[in-house]
Amino acid sequence: MTSCGPAAVVTPAPSPTPTVAPASAQALQAVSSASRRTLSATAAVSLDLVAAKVLGASTAPVLGSGVFDFAAGRGRAVLSQPGGSETVVFEPSSVFVRQPTAVNVLPRGKTWISADLNEAEKLNTNFPQFVVQAEGVNPGFLLDQVAFGAVSAAPLARRVVDGSPASGYLVGVDLSRAGTTGGHGPASAAYGRAIGYEVAALDGGGPTSSPPIQEFRVWIDGSLHVVLLQASPPGSGVGVTTVSFSSFGAPVQIRVPPRSQTANVASLTPGGERENNGGGDADGA
Repeated sequence: MTSCGPAAVVTPAPSPTPTVAPASAQALQAVSSASRRTLSATAAVSLDLVAAKVLGASTAPVLGSGVFDFAAGRGRAVLSQPGGSETVVFEPSSVFVRQPTAVNVLPRGKTWISADLNEAEKLNTNFPQFVVQAEGVNPGFLLDQVAFGAVSAAPLARRVVDGSPASGYLVGVDLSRAGTTGGHGPASAAYGRAIGYEVAALDGGGPTSSPPIQEFRVWIDGSLHVVLLQASPPGSGVGVTTVSFSSFGAPVQIRVPPRSQTANVASLTPGGERENNGGGDADGA
């Protein structure tokens, strides 16, 4: 993530999917309830990123898989593309990234980049979009926006997801509302900060009188869990992101990389070198 330049502000929209009925309060309630139910569960996830810029230029989709404990704000995902794989570990207020191509520019003995997502000032110095880039591939972050920011929902055609029929909805999410409702659990601060970057990307950094509405497409199965979600997180550079959810309630174990193997991204320049050229240890996790 950190080896790329600033993420593009404009991201491609998901392919149009026609609604089959007008938006309704009933549809909105179904989406909000299912999103919150899913946020209280554990799940396996699969990711498909089309036109992603944050992981480097690639014409092929970036595919990923992982496991998440949404209630705890923790998860792990491996993202694969032709140039190699990237592993991302999410904690409520921090993220750890392992990129094979980054090993050559990290301090000796370090294989992971770590970041405290609440240290906005330090991150903004060299990597101003790191927070939204990291959270843009976090399924918990996407679910959270739908759960606490949805303001409209219109039914889409039903489709089969993982062998079972699912009801679809075109959802309008007010990002400002999602960022201020305070229902985000242990990841509240990090999610709120990432949403702030998204709002700035939508309005170009200037003031706006209109609510910052972002479209999501959500499918819900018979157990009333979200089983498929599609969005284009603005300002993140992750392109059109499709996430599928399965194996709800399965045990999830997330291991944080050892401190001895991590370098704090706030101590790195965009080129990957430490700021303290004298050679001292500036990579505390």
